[in-house]
Amino acid sequence: MTHQRPLVARLAIVGGLALIAAAALLLWRHASAPPIYHYVLGEPLAASDAGALSAYAEAGYTLRRASVQAPQQDTPLATLDIAETSAGPLLVNWQARVDDPFLTLAVAPQDVTALAQVLKRHAAQDATVLAWWDSSRQFKTLAGVDVQFASHLGLPLFVPAHWSGSRASVEAIERAFWSGDDAAAVASERERFRRFAEALVSPEAEGIAALRALAGEGKRLVLVLHWRDVILLGQMFPDKLGVAFQDFGATNDVHGMVRRVHAWLQEHKYTAYGVLQGSGQPLRAIALTDEPSGNTLAARLLPFMGNAQHDVQGATLVYQTGGFSVYEITPSSLANAPVQEARKG
Repeated sequence: MTHQRPLVARLAIVGGLALIAAAALLLWRHASAPPIYHYVLGEPLAASDAGALSAYAEAGYTLRRASVQAPQQDTPLATLDIAETSAGPLLVNWQARVDDPFLTLAVAPQDVTALAQVLKRHAAQDATVLAWWDSSRQFKTLAGVDVQFASHLGLPLFVPAHWSGSRASVEAIERAFWSGDDAAAVASERERFRRFAEALVSPEAEGIAALRALAGEGKRLVLVLHWRDVILLGQMFPDKLGVAFQDFGATNDVHGMVRRVHAWLQEHKYTAYGVLQGSGQPLRAIALTDEPSGNTLAARLLPFMGNAQHDVQGATLVYQTGGFSVYEITPSSLANAPVQEARKG
């Protein structure tokens, strides 16, 4: 046995070196591999071709069309429009050319621009707007309102299943293209945004309290939600908010479309749902998959058919357009005022 120990030791060393060499080769191949996709910027968009994005051109921003391209593939994975701002590229339109959602899921630009004009006219100067980070950036750009989230945060990221092993590469590509801000500041804002998203998937009273805490003591708060946001929340917190959606194409047969939507709901036993259809887009039905999901703040504030319809205490609906619902949130300093008055009487 004493003569075998040196041989065993040598074999262990050789085996270890082989593993190290294999790992180094794998890392080298990964580092030298081409990106799985890249962004390609096109020429500036003429103001006459801006269409639903004309508000950006009228405000003096250069619009540029772009695409997401995979190596050795002519057909783009997505097409997009960006506005060039001092804070870096601003995503203003996104169309996936593969299974949707792909990387991101954007609100139709006509919905954003319509609400931005309303906020510009009616939002109080001392109010802060709480909305999904991509909508927030556009509201700040078009309406000049104070927003809680002004950076490109990239949450959530819809990575195709066949790219799941390359998620770190996808995140690196996204950061390199979109994030022109200070990395530490973006990380801090991203953490604050997670708290916002968690408030939306909390029970309503707890969620309202968390939103007030984000806004700050006594701050007037405008909360903006879109049907799209529910899908993103379901992606971020699938254990707290069960969401399903289905696209049903575009048709003029309204009664036939209603039958198809209800057949889908009945097949899966979904009880609460909403529908969304932008210009030139297929009708999309969005459903809550279980009863607890209907008790979350976001589900209570959006007009889901089949869900509880009584008001959420502390939130006042002030406007709806497109897929957006806008609420004023009572400041914490005034939240108990009616109760105190009643006690005086």
